[in-house]
Amino acid sequence: MDNQTYLERRDLFISAQLPFCTVTPQELISTGERTYMVNGLELSVEPEVCRLLDSFIGLSKRQTNAVSETFGTTGIRDLRNYLALSNSIERAGKIALLANPDTRTVVGATPIKKEAIPVTSFFDFLEMFMNENGYAPEQFYTSEFGAGGVTVSLQPQHAVYDEFAPGDEFISNGVWFRWNLGEVEAGNYYMRMICTNGQMARVNDKTARTNQLDVSSMRNMLSLPQYDGFTKTNLEKVKNNALLAMQTDASVGEVQMANRLLKRYGVDESVAEEIAPYHQLLSSYAAAGYNLEHFALAMSHSDMKMWELFNRLTAYASHTTDWVVDDNRRSGLMMESLRMLNRPRDIKQYINIFQ
Repeated sequence: MDNQTYLERRDLFISAQLPFCTVTPQELISTGERTYMVNGLELSVEPEVCRLLDSFIGLSKRQTNAVSETFGTTGIRDLRNYLALSNSIERAGKIALLANPDTRTVVGATPIKKEAIPVTSFFDFLEMFMNENGYAPEQFYTSEFGAGGVTVSLQPQHAVYDEFAPGDEFISNGVWFRWNLGEVEAGNYYMRMICTNGQMARVNDKTARTNQLDVSSMRNMLSLPQYDGFTKTNLEKVKNNALLAMQTDASVGEVQMANRLLKRYGVDESVAEEIAPYHQLLSSYAAAGYNLEHFALAMSHSDMKMWELFNRLTAYASHTTDWVVDDNRRSGLMMESLRMLNRPRDIKQYINIFQ
C-alpha cells in the first residue's frame, strides 16, 4: 500500500465513523429482548451486540436462553437490569454504544476502562510510530460501519528475515495495531515469503496495549520495536511450533477445530470442508471400519501435517476473494490460526489408517 492509498483509506474510515455515546451499565435500561432505553430514547440493538452487552454484565447465552424459555421477554429484561445495577455498584465501568442514525439501531458496543479513544488520535499515534521506527502501512482491516474498530498491519522498511525451516523464510519484524474506542493494542506480524501468507500474534505484555493514549502510554508503544519482550517472545514460540507442526500429523480433532473456526468466521460450509476436510475424514474412517464416535478425535490421524492445515487457514485469510480486501475477518482468522498452531499438539496414541 503506497502512502496516498493509506491516506485515502484513513480518511474514508474516519469519515465513516458512526456517532457513539458512553453510558454506565445502569444507564442502559433493557426494555425488551433486543431493545434498550438510553437517555430517554428507545433503541433497537443488533443480536450480536445484545450478546456482547449480556457478556459485559456476566450473562451467558445459555443463561439468556434458559430465562427466555422459563420467564419470557419480561424475565430477560428484569434480569439484565438487575445485573447491570449490581455490576455498576461493584465496579466502575462504561460502555461505548455505536448507533446507525438512519435505523436508530445500536450496531456496536465497546467496554471503556478509562476513556474513549478518538479514532483521529489513534491515526496520529500510528503515523508517529511509522515515522519514528521506519514502518509503512501494508493493509487495513475493518468491519461494516467500523463497529469492530480497525486493524492496520505494518511492514518494516528494513525487514529482518528468519526461517521456519531451511529455505522457508519469513519477515519477523512486522507489526500490527488494532484500535477500538476502548483500547489500542499492538502485536507481531509475520509474513511467509514463499506464499505471502500473513500471521498475526498477540503479545502478552502490558506495554502492548493501552486504554488511553496519554504521553506515558504512547512513549511505551513507540519503543516496542526495541523491546525484546515484544519482538522475541512470540518469535521463538512460533518457530518452535512451526517445526513441530511440520513433523506432526494433524489429528482429526484439530481438523474439526479448523473447520469450526472457518464456519465461525462465516465461511461457506463447502469451502470450510475443502480447507479442513473433517467430514471427509469421518467418512474415510467409517469406510475403514472405525466409527470415530468410539475414539477420541485427538487420537486419530488425518492425512495432512499440522503445518499444511495451518497454512491452508492463513492462505484463506490472506488471499481469499470471498471477502473484500479490508474485511476485519482476515486479521481475526490470522490471529486464531496462529493461536491454533501454538496450542499443544495432539501427539499421544493414534489410530492411523493412512500409513
